[in-house]
Amino acid sequence: MRPYIDAHAHIGESINSFFYHADPPLKVRQTTGRYLARMAATSIYAAITGCTAVGSPLENGTMSIRHHNEVISRACRAFPDRFPIGLALVELRLGDAGVEEVDRAICEGGLSGVMFHPSSGKLGKEIYPYVELASMYRGLCLLHAKPAHIALLARRFPGATFFTDAREGAEECVPLDNVWFELTQRPKGPGTVWDLPDVVNKLGSERIVFGSDTPYFDYRVVQAMIEAAPVDEATKDRIAYQNAATLIRRFRPEWQMPQEPVIAPQLYATEELFAARDERLL
Repeated sequence: MRPYIDAHAHIGESINSFFYHADPPLKVRQTTGRYLARMAATSIYAAITGCTAVGSPLENGTMSIRHHNEVISRACRAFPDRFPIGLALVELRLGDAGVEEVDRAICEGGLSGVMFHPSSGKLGKEIYPYVELASMYRGLCLLHAKPAHIALLARRFPGATFFTDAREGAEECVPLDNVWFELTQRPKGPGTVWDLPDVVNKLGSERIVFGSDTPYFDYRVVQAMIEAAPVDEATKDRIAYQNAATLIRRFRPEWQMPQEPVIAPQLYATEELFAARDERLL
């Protein structure tokens, strides 16, 4: 398989997955080592990473979120070639203290923008101080929001770069140079299919990137779709890794894509490696 760069990966532990409700709540957890093993198994050479802190309790207030951000900071420091960009967690429940934590994570933790999970609160004007930080530091925003909302934010905060799904309505973002489009598996089950020729026709091929949303989905479905799509090989290469490499170097000019695949720190059986929501195997 050709190399891939993952523009949408999560590392850490989520106490309650908003996609899969359970009683008691099901943990969703992906350690740095486990994701490296998944990368090794699926030809992912590098990734943009953020936290898996969906619905997590805040017993320790800001320190609870700082812990999640530190997991990402450590991964980026330890493996700068594999994780050139890390994103800080937006937690609206913390108010001004949450904004201060993001500022700290960018300035002291070396992170390059923000990530917002939809179960963390309604995406209204409360998000503005976080996006303002990303814009001020010329960073990335991965906000899990509809294209129309991303378009509004991209116009208001021109210093930030945004991701949005390459789904219906994304055409509104095409004129905005600071919006990039993700091919990420949607929560509709393993049969989810992107019409890649139609997506490329509507959005062009220069700003479309692959995203896994790991560990929430088995992203091999999207990789297989890209490999089988009736588009030329040059377009597949741009979507799989070339566009993402170009984007990463906007923020890390010195970064070069690794020439060799990841070496897995642990060898898993396939059924173990992709049992994303079985906490006993994580």
